[in-house]
Amino acid sequence: MEEIKTVELEEKKKELKKKLEDAKNSRDILNKKLSELRRKKEELKEELMKKKKEASMHKKMRNEINEEVAVAKKRREELNKEYEKIRNKLEETEKRCFTDGILIENLYKKREALEFKQMTRQLKRREEEEIIEKLASINKEIRERENILKNNQEFKKYLELEIKIKEESDKEHEKVRELAARAQQEHEKMLECLNKAREILKEIKKIEEEYIITKINADKSHNEFVMHLNSIKEIERLMEGKKEGEKKKKIDKEKDALMKKAEELYDKFRKGEKLSTEDLLLLQRAGLI
Repeated sequence: MEEIKTVELEEKKKELKKKLEDAKNSRDILNKKLSELRRKKEELKEELMKKKKEASMHKKMRNEINEEVAVAKKRREELNKEYEKIRNKLEETEKRCFTDGILIENLYKKREALEFKQMTRQLKRREEEEIIEKLASINKEIRERENILKNNQEFKKYLELEIKIKEESDKEHEKVRELAARAQQEHEKMLECLNKAREILKEIKKIEEEYIITKINADKSHNEFVMHLNSIKEIERLMEGKKEGEKKKKIDKEKDALMKKAEELYDKFRKGEKLSTEDLLLLQRAGLI
C-alpha cells in the first residue's frame, strides 16, 4: 500500500515538473515580448519628440514668414495709397488740359469695347463700317491727347511717378505672394508633423494596452511557476518524510529483532549456558549485561 503512494507521488511530481516547465517557457516568452514592447515604445517616444520638434520648428518658420508678409502687405498698402494719390494728380492735370472732362483712360476703354465687339460679333456691313469709323475717330482723338500730354511736364512727372510706384507695388505684391506661399508650405509641414505625432501617440497607446495585457499574463505564468515549484518542493518533503519513516521503521524492526535475540541469549546466560564472545557483545549492546 505504501509503495503505491510513493509511485503516485512520483507521477504527481513528474506531472508538476511538466507544468513547471510550461509555465517557465510561457513566462520567458512573455517577458521577452515585454522587453520588445518597451524597446518599441522608447523608439516611438523618440520619434514622437522628433516630430514635435520638427512641428515646432515649422511653426516658428511660418510665424517669422507671416511677420515678413505683414510688413510687405503694409508696404504694399502704402504704395497703393501713394499710387491712388498720383492717379488723382494725373486726372487733375489731364482735366486741366482738356476742358471736356473726358479722360484718355476712358477713351482707351471705349476703344477696347469697340474692338471686342468687332472681333466677337457677327456684324452687318453697315454696323462694321460704323465701328471702323468710330475707332478711327477715337484713335485720332487718343493720338492728339497723347501728344498734348506727352509735352506736359507736370503730367509727364506724375506719369513717371505712377509707373515707378506701380512697379514697386507689383514687387511688394509678388513678395507677399511668395512669402505667403512659403508660410503655407511651413504650415502644411507643421500639420504633417502633428498628424504624424498623433499617429505615433495612437501607436504608443496600443503598445501600452498590449503591454498591460502581456504583463498580466506574464505575472500569471510566473505565479503558476512559483505555485508548481512549491508543490514539487512539498511533494519532495513528503517523499523525504516517507523515506525517513521507512528508514525509522527498518531501524525499529532491526532493533526489535536484536532485542528478541538478546533476550533469548540472556535467558541462556542466566541458565549458565556458555555464550560466544559475539553473543556477549550482543547482550552488551542490548544493555542486558
